[in-house]
Amino acid sequence: MKILLFLCILLSTSQLFANLSLDEITVFSLKKNANESVVLKNTAHPTVVIFISKDCPCSKGNLDYINQLSLEYKNMNFIGIHSKKNTLPEDVLAYLQDKKLNFEIYNDSDLKITDLFKALKTPHAFIVSTNGEVVYNGGVSNSTFPKNAKEFFLKDALTDIQNNKLPSKAETKTLGCFIVR
Repeated sequence: MKILLFLCILLSTSQLFANLSLDEITVFSLKKNANESVVLKNTAHPTVVIFISKDCPCSKGNLDYINQLSLEYKNMNFIGIHSKKNTLPEDVLAYLQDKKLNFEIYNDSDLKITDLFKALKTPHAFIVSTNGEVVYNGGVSNSTFPKNAKEFFLKDALTDIQNNKLPSKAETKTLGCFIVR
């Protein structure tokens, strides 16, 4: 019975991202203050997509660490998706004002991108390969705050990819605040 349940979970997970249309996604760019098309398929480098929320303490506690990862893994594209329904761009900009992030944050107030990825919590990380395949789906670490973590899931996945391997853990538990739909 346990094996059957595991197989069902495995099959549903592998099919979860089979229909993602990542060729071009239009989303509101906070830095550019305009709608912008983002391409996550056929790119030169893998893309790390991080779902965050200005109202989530776990997102706040992880932003500096994620920013640090974006500097450490320069051969990866990093983008943040602010995923809170009906949030005005100026509210997110006010929250990000003192942050010196090295990656773009997009506002997904209608949750289209969030639903496309089936993101559950903030922060929730995905790594999309250059051909548009989601090769990692999960948490940043095994703690809601990196300073308390003993395992660093996202960093391990990025290191594996940098070493031309698939992540040893393709899916991990996501900790944080639920995204309300």
